[in-house]
Amino acid sequence: MDNTVCSVEKKDGIVIITLILDNILWNDNEQLKKTFTTLLDEGSKNIILDLSKTTYISSVVLASFVFMLKRAKEAGGNVVFCGIHKKVNEVLNMTNLDKIFDIAADRQEAIKQLTKK
Repeated sequence: MDNTVCSVEKKDGIVIITLILDNILWNDNEQLKKTFTTLLDEGSKNIILDLSKTTYISSVVLASFVFMLKRAKEAGGNVVFCGIHKKVNEVLNMTNLDKIFDIAADRQEAIKQLTKK
């Protein structure tokens, strides 16, 4: 399930969504939410959002991240963010979203966070 906003891979019961755009803007948001919702509807619960290629996200995308986390938790899963660029991390810090999101340095650490139950 690849599209112009992200690529998706499944590995050992975990879904990894890699944002493939440098800047994620409001017009990319619907495609990202649709991909995420489809994955949840198909039964995926534990999801990694790899932001290593992304240096800018709009406020609408931040709201979508909160939506994704809420939906995953309601399904009994979780979302772990990884590979966060310094500029994106600054936005997460300013909005205090870094306190509600699980953040890992890289995919391996994110996988560990999702499987340590």
